[in-house]
Amino acid sequence: MKGKKPLLAVEGLSVSSQERLLLNGLSFTVNSNEIVAIVGESGSGKSLTALSIAGLLFQLPLSISSQKMELGGQDLSQLSTKDWQIIRGRELGMIFQEPQSSLNPSMRCGPQVMERLQKNKIGTPKDQHDRVLEAFEQVQLPKPERIFKAYPHELSGGQKQRVMIAMALIGAPQLLIADEPTTALDVTVQKEILSLIKQQQKIHKMSVLFISHDLSVVAQFADRVLVMHEGKLVESGTVEDIFKNPQEPYTQGLLYARPQPDKRLERLPTVADFSQKQNTFKSISKASRAKRHKTLYSQKPLLEVRGLVKEYPLTRHWFQENESLKAVNEVSFDLYPGETLGLVGESGCGKSTISRALVHLDAPSAGDIHYKGRSIVGLNSKELRALRREIQLVFQDPFAALHPLKFIGDAIAEPLYVHELVSGKAAQKARVFQLLEQVGMGAEYYHRYPHQLSGGQRQRVVIARALATEPQLLLLDESVAALDISVQAQVLNLLNDLKEALQLSYLFISHDLNVVKYMVDRILVMEKGVLVEEGEADELYFHPQEPYTQELISALPKI
Repeated sequence: MKGKKPLLAVEGLSVSSQERLLLNGLSFTVNSNEIVAIVGESGSGKSLTALSIAGLLFQLPLSISSQKMELGGQDLSQLSTKDWQIIRGRELGMIFQEPQSSLNPSMRCGPQVMERLQKNKIGTPKDQHDRVLEAFEQVQLPKPERIFKAYPHELSGGQKQRVMIAMALIGAPQLLIADEPTTALDVTVQKEILSLIKQQQKIHKMSVLFISHDLSVVAQFADRVLVMHEGKLVESGTVEDIFKNPQEPYTQGLLYARPQPDKRLERLPTVADFSQKQNTFKSISKASRAKRHKTLYSQKPLLEVRGLVKEYPLTRHWFQENESLKAVNEVSFDLYPGETLGLVGESGCGKSTISRALVHLDAPSAGDIHYKGRSIVGLNSKELRALRREIQLVFQDPFAALHPLKFIGDAIAEPLYVHELVSGKAAQKARVFQLLEQVGMGAEYYHRYPHQLSGGQRQRVVIARALATEPQLLLLDESVAALDISVQAQVLNLLNDLKEALQLSYLFISHDLNVVKYMVDRILVMEKGVLVEEGEADELYFHPQEPYTQELISALPKI
């Protein structure tokens, strides 16, 4: 690329609010036909950088300055709102993180994409319709005519993301900005979307600015990597430079915080470990793991599930047979005291349905569930309340699971009040302080609201609330899916510490097999409501028997 003028050139980009500096003198380039990735934790300034380049910050009360910001030789710093609309329609395309909130729910998908052509006066009305169908075909959407007429809620997550990609590419941009385009997707869908973006990049010879917090994804996708931390660029280089010889402790922390398939560490490294120059971590030997499993599986099961079925009606007719969907179909498994049992599969396979059925939030249609040798099917409301003291759910989205207008302390105290576990306000408060300490937070968080906490802190609060009833079994439903890699490592370490200290058992539900393999003793693999394979975690990961399991593992991004 030497001697060539970069497609995008940014020098000294700074963004600040009234309270603090958000981006601090950022400088970088993106060359023609190149994929550059920006990585870092939430709050590092990745998305803010993308929004600055796309001219989407000017209506916010922020101070923005730069020495240079050019796209294709054109100065972006002095453009009017109308000029920006033209630039975003023709020279620059953007894929946002959450397609559900980026697409208009009241508008069909085809007209939404066509709007991009209409606003920029590209082609005739008949041409525009055909170009949208062609764009849907390019992004491999099935039955483009159906997608054209469909509303966003009628499509899967992967299909909605493909519509967003079609919208971003329809004006044939020189630069595509992809802001966490695969964060919420299953590994197989993620692999398809990344392959699609790369394929389109090669076909159109465009450049891509790819934003992600997952370095294993970046390793397979990008040419160059920019590492951001607290609004600054701390390291940059080729993929090979960054992944084989990272110089900065922060980059090293990001790289090694993710569970490694070839080794099982007692504790996952965190960014803080590397910033303190700690880079030696103990491994768990196969012999000690085998010895533990021998003891573990010599016990009676804590939970026994036999022939579990959950069926949802799709139609309701008086005089003809109704159609239904079997979300869970004849699933059987055991979970032992002190075990962490993994449940994996793609979205819609029935993982969360099983977790809800186990505590009768969604009563099973058929089958039997025994807890401590006693059937829990058909329990009355008083018996169910007692059961839910011992089996607690930790949900995927802690922000949605916490009341936005309730103090953190009051949210944790609620189960103490409901289950009448502690009498008196002073005793309740003391117990909440104890729970906050257990999850690595202090008493100072008692009077804070959920919006005042980071994602990792909110997840710790939800775990503290689940521990309030002193349960024996936690159902962890995608409990680290939305967290940054480094924060995820902290929460996984916390879960392992709590399990050891409080003698807990876990049902650990996730679509991320790397995380599951690290955390669990055994893995159950679900496909379309059916249990297709189960086995010891390492054995199943390295020697999967079923084609579906093999597909899941092959789709995992590998560094």
